[in-house]
Amino acid sequence: MKKLLLIITLSMTTVFAGGESLLDNEVQLESFGKIKYRAPMINSDKLPIVLFHGIYGGASHRTWRKILPILEEAGERVYIMDLPGVGESDRPKKAYKIEDFDEFVEAFLTKVVKQRATVVSESLLSAAVLKVTSERPDLIRRTIIINPSGVNSLNDGPSQRQQALYDRLYNNDAGAIGFYQNLLTPNSIKYFLSFGFYDDSLVNDELIADFTVARSNLEQRWLTLSFVGGQLFRPFVDSANGIFSPVLALFGEKYENFQDTPAATAKDFENLRPDFTYVEIKDSGSSIQREKPRETAKEIIIFAEED
Repeated sequence: MKKLLLIITLSMTTVFAGGESLLDNEVQLESFGKIKYRAPMINSDKLPIVLFHGIYGGASHRTWRKILPILEEAGERVYIMDLPGVGESDRPKKAYKIEDFDEFVEAFLTKVVKQRATVVSESLLSAAVLKVTSERPDLIRRTIIINPSGVNSLNDGPSQRQQALYDRLYNNDAGAIGFYQNLLTPNSIKYFLSFGFYDDSLVNDELIADFTVARSNLEQRWLTLSFVGGQLFRPFVDSANGIFSPVLALFGEKYENFQDTPAATAKDFENLRPDFTYVEIKDSGSSIQREKPRETAKEIIIFAEED
């Protein structure tokens, strides 16, 4: 444990500039086209850790920018990628559904990772990762979900307002582009990130650059519109049904309500799956991998390396 904590402390000196891409490989996956990813940089006999980022405006593999060097300094073999519809991966115009990401998680693990792995996901992507965990225990040995959805948010279909927005913009390219670019202005990003961080001083120019880099990537508007338009959803109770392998759920202790949506706590999820392991990271919000990377990495490493 002392060695682990020393590695985590030292690794904070290794960081990547805001907005910089970390991806240097690509694979063609049926139904998804080109997927950009980064394979493990570490040679070891450890089973891999696969990090699946969430879906939101400006989403990309950069959500793992602070935690990746910490995991690698600890000797972990880590995969990251841009999801379909995001960043440097192919971004076709498509009516995205959560089932698309079930299929993608399974395809990436089968075609790229090719080993049983510990899989980490954040927010909405946890719905897909949990689904694959229940159906393909041959691919996933342990699962870690970070601030998952499906209890008080993204557990039901779109509201009338969301559906009207989606219907109005999906076949209106000029409107969709304007909506997408307005969503990713620095001021807009700063506003939304302030709900995800307990320490608002961390919402700085470097962090905002991780999101605004997507603003010129106009084809990413289709997945963003599916998210904002409420097309991606699944109740947690459905996602977590039929899982018998170990699951760790990580939450920020100071998770804030987003506008009028009540924040779901670890206790809300524990009421539905009391057999999962629950950990709250102190003095952090819903972006614990960015706000508390050392503490989050420690929990991931300990859980991943358990027998």
